[in-house]
Amino acid sequence: MNGRRRLARVPVLVPVLLLGLLLAGCAGLPDTGTVHLEQPRQQVEDEAPVDFTPAGPVVGAPPVEIVRGFLVAMQATPINTSVARQFLTAESNQRWVPENGTIVYDTETRTVRGSTVVLSLDHTVDLDSRGRWKGRAGDQRFRLRMVQEKGQWRISNPPDRLIIPESHFQTRFTQYSLYYFDKGADVLVPEPVYVPTGAQASTFLVAALLAGPEQDQLGVERTFLPAGTRLDDISVPVVQDGTAVVPLSDEVLDLDGDRLDMALAQIGWTLRQVPGIERMRITVDGSPLSLPGAGTEVPLDTWPEFDPSVSWASQALFGIRKGRVVTLTGGQERRVSGAFGSLDLGAVRVAVDLAGEQVAVTTDDGEVLVAKRSRVPGTTPTPDDVSTGYSGGTDLLTPVWDLYDQLWVLDRTAGGALLTVVRSGQAATVQAPGISGEDVRSLLLSRDGTRLVAEVAQGGRERVLLARVQRDGEGRVRQVLPAREVRLGGLNVRTIRDLAWRTPVSLALLTAPSAGTSQVVVAKVDGSSTAAESTTDAEVFQGVATDLVTAPVLSAPLLILGPDGQMFSLSTSGRWTGAGIRPGLRAPTFVG
Repeated sequence: MNGRRRLARVPVLVPVLLLGLLLAGCAGLPDTGTVHLEQPRQQVEDEAPVDFTPAGPVVGAPPVEIVRGFLVAMQATPINTSVARQFLTAESNQRWVPENGTIVYDTETRTVRGSTVVLSLDHTVDLDSRGRWKGRAGDQRFRLRMVQEKGQWRISNPPDRLIIPESHFQTRFTQYSLYYFDKGADVLVPEPVYVPTGAQASTFLVAALLAGPEQDQLGVERTFLPAGTRLDDISVPVVQDGTAVVPLSDEVLDLDGDRLDMALAQIGWTLRQVPGIERMRITVDGSPLSLPGAGTEVPLDTWPEFDPSVSWASQALFGIRKGRVVTLTGGQERRVSGAFGSLDLGAVRVAVDLAGEQVAVTTDDGEVLVAKRSRVPGTTPTPDDVSTGYSGGTDLLTPVWDLYDQLWVLDRTAGGALLTVVRSGQAATVQAPGISGEDVRSLLLSRDGTRLVAEVAQGGRERVLLARVQRDGEGRVRQVLPAREVRLGGLNVRTIRDLAWRTPVSLALLTAPSAGTSQVVVAKVDGSSTAAESTTDAEVFQGVATDLVTAPVLSAPLLILGPDGQMFSLSTSGRWTGAGIRPGLRAPTFVG
């Protein structure tokens, strides 16, 4: 972490321009919205949502209309709950905490039963207080007690949630990510959330980031923002030159050197996703902080070294041809100069570490062999250059390298999947609840090392499961948390032939929509994709593709391995065209 910078305070000379103020009674982070599959810096700014100020209660309105008005009022844009509170009794207004979460519904019905209105919400989705997608919650019912205050009907027991229709969140909310660090403080970890689209996005994002990681993720990630740090004003305004003004409480002054720089990296990466924001200015007690070498306004692209896609990772494509490991860069294919490029060791599958320096291959003998990609100058590779990382395997999937040069090996044994992590030549079995012992077809690990993904055949269908990985500060695996299913957005996916990371928070899946055809769809890791969002612009491929090859960076091509060993690339027009790679390349892969 060389070259870190420290901020110094300087006097403030001009008042801060505040835009997009959150009105009193603002609700908490909504949890749903239109999903952007692109990387943050590539997003295109959508048209700002039209402001909507709902009407308050009508004098003499019956209970069912009061409930209807309450629902409409929660759709205020920019988001605030001041009008919605007018539909509540004085006491319930004081107790109502919509910040606890969000319920998104498809349709609603209201039924009057005496002094109660039964509110029925169909096909709901729950989101937590920060905007994290919690999944589908089925139909929900609420018995709203109605009482009269000053001769007017009011709601006495509102649910502690923001309740909005699907049509509202699809047009008024956007998915971004909060950025924390992995436990080793080497790379940022994105956590998807939904926040209001428009001027309020920066405020909601910073407020959620300052709250720190969720309790269940404390073994997965960490924050360098001190506990208790809060926004020292009501908003994070963005001035016309694209500068976000971030007013923080003075806890941030306790940070020094590297820790301060990393805290700012979290804020910078979180804000850089929002269209129109190019830099940020941190203030404490109204005074801006100065970063040596950058002044008081820090460009949001200042911290590329913490990119969750791993900025230093090799971009080369690898594969196996005629038993030898080859690399393809700049349209040129050549054998690696190390042992796997010179010796026929029976390589079946290949995995290359993120730096592109170490190669692991599986063999038909159930072994995982490891060797350096390149030979030492002046030497000739020999079998002595090869070590055995794993032996005695039954049916080995392609291994996976993590950020800490550890090799993840999954063996499809008679008793189901057996997961092993090899560190410095030492193999240790790792239990992954929901994955271990199952019929696993594919295994992936995110480049930040915190998300383990498996394609599992269960109950006559194929599912995508995701588990979070807990580590210590040195990157050693402490525990893999129980896996959950990644919902595929209502797509009728029966067959998954392969999968790969498309962004740090989304997966590309190679599916079979019909016999003899192939299609690539995209699924967000939180399971919030809709069918429309999951479908890419790619045409259906006429043929049985077996391998999907891409990487979680925008510059990476999207490749499939078709019949007869020919590789195809997805063009900007959405058509599959020849990739310019000679047929016969087996087990193609990028690093990781």
